[in-house]
Amino acid sequence: MKKTIYKLFTKLGYRIENKKKDQKRRLLFLSKFNIEKGLQLAVKGFPFIQSLNGLYDDLKLIDYKDGILLEFENLKIYVETFEEILIVNEIFVKMDYNFFFNEKIVLIDIGTNIGIASLFFSRINNIEKIYAFEPVEDTYKQALLNFTLNKDILKVSDFKNYGLGKNERKEVFLFNKNVKGNTGVRGKMSSSFDSSQVVEKEVLIKNASSEIERIKKENPFSKIVVKMDCEGAEYEIFEDLEQSNCIQNIDCFLLEWHDKGSKPINKVLEENGFGYFSQNLSHNTGMIYAYKNKI
Repeated sequence: MKKTIYKLFTKLGYRIENKKKDQKRRLLFLSKFNIEKGLQLAVKGFPFIQSLNGLYDDLKLIDYKDGILLEFENLKIYVETFEEILIVNEIFVKMDYNFFFNEKIVLIDIGTNIGIASLFFSRINNIEKIYAFEPVEDTYKQALLNFTLNKDILKVSDFKNYGLGKNERKEVFLFNKNVKGNTGVRGKMSSSFDSSQVVEKEVLIKNASSEIERIKKENPFSKIVVKMDCEGAEYEIFEDLEQSNCIQNIDCFLLEWHDKGSKPINKVLEENGFGYFSQNLSHNTGMIYAYKNKI
């Protein structure tokens, strides 16, 4: 019995020692950035900051407001949470939205969150302009700040504080400021729901087809690319796009699905002349990259 207890404590002690060593390693690495208020956030997001630093050797971390300013390659991105650092890594290191078209492009960003993807797209030469949609006011304001910080390169010409869906209505979203990217019609299915910090936010939803048709009329000679990460609304949006035939205005989709699988969306894409690449990221999320086949 004593041997068992000794082994258990030894094992636990080893784990504690490893944790201390890891903490020291993180602090040592982050010391070169000379941040104070944002240090705890940086320690938490260390793996993603390390990845960013590996790819962008001019990376700077600066204490700013209630979080950190990430600066690299003439970009400034204000983040407040671990999740937002993770998203920066997904977009600027893993390159989740990296694509190429020869033609002029107008990009529609459905589910803009704090503006990270729109900033990535603003750096793509043949993207002429970006139309962005974010329904939650708190998140919308943080995106506005990020856009203001990058006004010299920003291509967002139209940014609306409402979401897109099948019909115009008001919705109540569950919102947790620590995981803003989980906010949407998913409600209780979102990983943020169980947190004690969840509050309700009333948002406005407008018809997706009407907005996309407006954008196409304003840009008749440009390819239309839709980036969609809207926490469950993608299914009703695709239903609306198919019923209205507005899907024919779109040349490419870069989208994340949630909870209900990829099959309903894949089916609409196949029936409307799109090829696609589809992958599961987990049991309840995945990515689809779709393009209109030339006839």
